[in-house]
Amino acid sequence: CARLKLARARAMSFTEAFKAIPQDLARCATPAQKLKRCTQLAKLIVDEISGLVVKVPYGYRAIRTHRKLPRRGERDGAAASAARDGVTLSRKVRYDEGERCVMDIYVPDGLVAGANAPVSLFVHGGVWASGEAWQFSPMATALAKEGVICCVVTYSLFPRADAIQMWDEVSRALSWTLDNIGEYGGDANRVSIVGHSAGAQLCARALLQRAGVQNVKSTTNKREWHADARMPRKFIGIAGVYDVGYHYDYEDSRGVAIVSTMARAMNGAENFDVCSPAQLMPQRSNTAEPAIPGPTDLVGDSMSKMAGFHRRSVIAADASTDAFNFPPTVLMAGCADITVPRH
Repeated sequence: CARLKLARARAMSFTEAFKAIPQDLARCATPAQKLKRCTQLAKLIVDEISGLVVKVPYGYRAIRTHRKLPRRGERDGAAASAARDGVTLSRKVRYDEGERCVMDIYVPDGLVAGANAPVSLFVHGGVWASGEAWQFSPMATALAKEGVICCVVTYSLFPRADAIQMWDEVSRALSWTLDNIGEYGGDANRVSIVGHSAGAQLCARALLQRAGVQNVKSTTNKREWHADARMPRKFIGIAGVYDVGYHYDYEDSRGVAIVSTMARAMNGAENFDVCSPAQLMPQRSNTAEPAIPGPTDLVGDSMSKMAGFHRRSVIAADASTDAFNFPPTVLMAGCADITVPRH
């Protein structure tokens, strides 16, 4: 069961990658080059499938965790026993009209309206084309056991949605949370938005949209942009893509740029700059000493430069000002990560 669900969760990502293979091979000038590229693509597919198989035990644990948690308010039989673990779950709570515009809300058991607990609004990654809420149930459960309400958001995926529509939905999820989390015992003034990988890009870009930064037209979303200037308490980005063009160059060096859905989700290279949070941020001088001890190349402005924040979009001057409204931000990356490396 876990293997099947994991396979379904990645099926769209694989499908979109396969669609791009003819385009990838068209870049090869000779039969020999095409043969060499087919060998490279076969290895990439085998590596991806191997990685998926390795994750089966975690998938099984995640599914069990997601299934066993009782609904908030249940108190009979097995539900009451499970609630003694300290967490209840409200599944597929709708925040907008799209099919995937729902969230799972993990609540410390016993919280009531007015409890003013801290809140984590988590936005998953998955190359803008995959990801399910149940995959993050162990993390969300652990946070709830520590007294943090955790809302795990899903959103429309490529190819049904482009990244522009995705971050607009993330913005709507944030507004719903600010408006309604009090009913679950959360404090709207203590909401942190957390994004992982593609989710970090979507969170950052959603916050820039809320700050009034120039937007780009979506090819899949015909509605007016969501307009709400309220900001969360903080933004935490984990292994995020903040400069799409910078990351595309890295993907190209790995031989995955064409089969990756990133460029297609952004509607092409011409939109890379306006989809890149790092390109749209205002310049800010920082003469303060780094507050975190450690290697000098991982603190201060050096880390930001590695993530691409030293490059500026040609529209940046029109997109932001020194009076920029953006929440306090923490960017995290793994030094061993080769998919979205810290540099």
